Amino acid sequence: MQALASASDVGLECRSAGDVQFRGDEALLRRLAINLLDNAIRYTPPGGKVSAVLEADAAAVRMVISDTGVGIPVEAASTSSSASYRPTRRAPARTAAFGLGLSIVKWIAEAHNGTVDLTPIPGREPRSR
Repeated sequence: MQALASASDVGLECRSAGDVQFRGDEALLRRLAINLLDNAIRYTPPGGKVSAVLEADAAAVRMVISDTGVGIPVEAASTSSSASYRPTRRAPARTAAFGLGLSIVKWIAEAHNGTVDLTPIPGREPRSR
């Protein structure tokens, strides 16, 4: 993902508090992480930043992805259809995709007894491109 971020002139920072153990399907969990990071990088303008943080405690493992990209409107993030949300204001040509990434992420998370939460920043409107 670092190569995609560099080619898109997007800063990518990945952090973890250390080794995290989790029982699950390695290929599916890798696909989940790749889809989330790919979306974040694709919809972040050149010069922007993407951050991925892996957190764990006794109850859960969390992957928190944040970016300075186009964003998801509050009303879209609060509905069940947010897993298939796709910005109407398109980013540059590098965003060619089928729009299934978040649906796949949601399915993988649920298959591992997890959830996907989209948290837009209130007051921050998606940027037009």
